[in-house]
Amino acid sequence: MVEVEVAQQPGGYVLVRLRGEIDMSQAGPVQQAFARALAAGRTAVLIDLCEVRFIAVVGTDWVDAAVDELTRQGRVVAVVCADSGPVRRIVGVLGLDGRWPLHHDAAEALGRSSDR
Repeated sequence: MVEVEVAQQPGGYVLVRLRGEIDMSQAGPVQQAFARALAAGRTAVLIDLCEVRFIAVVGTDWVDAAVDELTRQGRVVAVVCADSGPVRRIVGVLGLDGRWPLHHDAAEALGRSSDR
């Protein structure tokens, strides 16, 4: 099961945070989250996958489609996931680490020092 959070942040970006497991059975919540981010009209979108324990290839397809559409719209997008773990492994195996603007934490993705 996946938990989804989509929230406009004070820093002027939209946060899409996914937690849990992402597979075909979670299509509705995940695709709705990305649709809300696309409709939010904000410049930047931060996709946080740090708390995803499992992601099927179809889940990476949904993230990839969102990254592509956001980029096509000229919006800044960042994908955050741990430097190791299930998400980073599948992203590397599929070669998405060369396509996605990956960051290891939100502070880095937002251009902030993590010690502030």
